[in-house]
Amino acid sequence: MRLNNVTQHERMEKSSRGVVAVGRLSIGVNRTTNAEPAPSPDGSALAAAVGAWLVGADAAVCAVIGSDFPEWMILEIARAGIDTSRIQPLAPSDATLGPELDPLPEQLTALSPSWAVHVCGLPLGRQREIVRSLKQRVACITLDIDVAGAAAPDLNQLLELAAECDAFLPGQKEVAQLWPGEPPRAVLRAMADAGVPAAVIRLGAGGSLGIRGGDIISMPAFPVMSEGGMGVGNVYAGAFAAIFAGDHDLRRAMAWAAAAASVVVESNVLLGKVSEFARKRVEARARILDGKIKALAD
Repeated sequence: MRLNNVTQHERMEKSSRGVVAVGRLSIGVNRTTNAEPAPSPDGSALAAAVGAWLVGADAAVCAVIGSDFPEWMILEIARAGIDTSRIQPLAPSDATLGPELDPLPEQLTALSPSWAVHVCGLPLGRQREIVRSLKQRVACITLDIDVAGAAAPDLNQLLELAAECDAFLPGQKEVAQLWPGEPPRAVLRAMADAGVPAAVIRLGAGGSLGIRGGDIISMPAFPVMSEGGMGVGNVYAGAFAAIFAGDHDLRRAMAWAAAAASVVVESNVLLGKVSEFARKRVEARARILDGKIKALAD
């Protein structure tokens, strides 16, 4: 089947062979319309993996789980087509991972060079260990940050780490905390001046704003009829990583990421949008967004 004269094979060529999302798994709540709230798998790593899957890439989760994480949730993730082989149970005697269940670089030692890696929001020290263990070994590294409920990291150290990655993907709240009072465009220029190769600020309903090679690109959010209450920043990041790893085309990666986020935001549960139908909707929306921005540029 063809969609806008593009085959599934052609779509896959625009993404990396696969994306490993390194972050956390958690237990969320599935709030569907006609059912009681029920537990469901959630977390930054799963959301990023879902984003990568929706744009046609193979997707994997790298995370650490506690003994209370239900085995049936891992099976549900695997049945959705997301690789769970890099999910590591936390041994009761293992104190090295800390209470936050942060993944370790050792979980990525067998990763082939064709994969891209998206590092979700984690403590800066652990992110640094992971990024530096992967440099020169994978197709692409993208970096996120999460400062919610934690002390803000040292800005110079953060920018130094971001400069070692292929793209930096902070959210609007993180930018406001790290660069108080600074407009997004000025922040992007500061990132570029610090040596960050590419950066995108996720602006929620305001779309996203990115920079690469000195050029700033503004990408609108795709309009949705309703929102299911899902936070989709990590979905955006995972989708972006998959497309950007292919040819480092910032505009295209932002368009596909915005499309993936728009499809998931309409849902009540992350895995509820893992379907071929959802992939086709993402593709159609991405081409609309990409076409609009290209027309404006021309």
